[in-house]
Amino acid sequence: MKKKFIIGGILLAIALVAAGAYYTTAGLAVEVLEVQPGTIANRIDEEGKIVPEVEYALHAPFGGEILELRVREGQTVQKDELLAVIDVAELEFQLRQLEAQLKALQGEEAQAYQDPPEAQINSQELLVEQARADYNMAEKELDRIQQLYEEGAATAQELEAAQNRLNSARIMLQQQLEALALLEETGNPTPESRQYYAGRREGIIAQIESLKHQLSKSKITAPIDGIIANLTVKEGDLVTPGLKLMTLFQEDNYRVETLVLTEHLEGIQTGMPVQLKQSRQGEDLIFSGKVTGIAPTAVEQVSALGLEEQRIKITISPDLPPGHRLLPGTGLDVEFVANEQEGVLAVPKTALFTYQNSDALWKIEEGKAQIQKVETGFENNSHVVITQGLDPGDLVILNPQKEGLQEGKKVSVTAEK
Repeated sequence: MKKKFIIGGILLAIALVAAGAYYTTAGLAVEVLEVQPGTIANRIDEEGKIVPEVEYALHAPFGGEILELRVREGQTVQKDELLAVIDVAELEFQLRQLEAQLKALQGEEAQAYQDPPEAQINSQELLVEQARADYNMAEKELDRIQQLYEEGAATAQELEAAQNRLNSARIMLQQQLEALALLEETGNPTPESRQYYAGRREGIIAQIESLKHQLSKSKITAPIDGIIANLTVKEGDLVTPGLKLMTLFQEDNYRVETLVLTEHLEGIQTGMPVQLKQSRQGEDLIFSGKVTGIAPTAVEQVSALGLEEQRIKITISPDLPPGHRLLPGTGLDVEFVANEQEGVLAVPKTALFTYQNSDALWKIEEGKAQIQKVETGFENNSHVVITQGLDPGDLVILNPQKEGLQEGKKVSVTAEK
């Protein structure tokens, strides 16, 4: 936008006469804008970060000592190259213990299902017959005492004693029957006993397979060609399961990530171009990029002022000029140009004020200030589009709060933007 400054009343009068204007140096001095069709857009500036497009975090599969560390920070490695070795002595000891437990369980199960000696079963059957005979005798005795009690020939104590003898005989018979059933079951296991041993066996086998899987992971190799970064261990260190050992990323394959306020998201869409800028040794490297992804959900952050903000992650594919390279983890500035509109009349927001419940501004007609009602459209942080009320070439007073400004007041231009 051009700005013209006129110094001195004589020069100003000459300039205005040459332009066909009617205002003189005697009028109220104002700064004006000659509105012309132009382009307006919503420019959003955010900080971004360079992130590897392909990155792997390598973790310790189990706890142990780092026996070998074959790489250093920043080293380039090839796929399947050996990076580190973790001691497996403790795992091998646990494996031997589990294998021994499995053998012991198999022996226990075989012994439990072994057929008992026939003599033992015969002996138990005799005990069952004796218990049944005792029960029958006690039952008959109770019937006899009950009849005598009803005839008055037996006391209540005698009746109670007979009942107790029958109960004892019943319990003894039940115990002998259960003992016989247990002996017979030994050679013929029930579904419940089979399920019990099968469950224990499967549990031990699962632990053995898990240990064997961990043992196969004791040698940590590179999943891709790449560069070692964030190395956190050295030889001899004791690591815990899941500890991050290092990361591996592909060189020259990066993306830019930035977080945009949710209220600024309108107009940002996949495929739109962006401008990227990174300061390098006092100079700015400026290059373009393209939005490749917009996160479906927002994240909550706390601003530098301590305010909670809702932001959306935007992913950008950078188009780096030849001869330059990016470093992962470094920052850069990201500029989005959204909702760009061309051929519109726009004025600074500060030029507007409210008049008779409408938006209005001051414009100059025949050297005098006049209030002009307007209708507005799209706006950005600084300017607003005027959809009705102005024509190209109109002069708009930029400071509506200028002291002494009133409708019909003669004005003089001190600066034109």
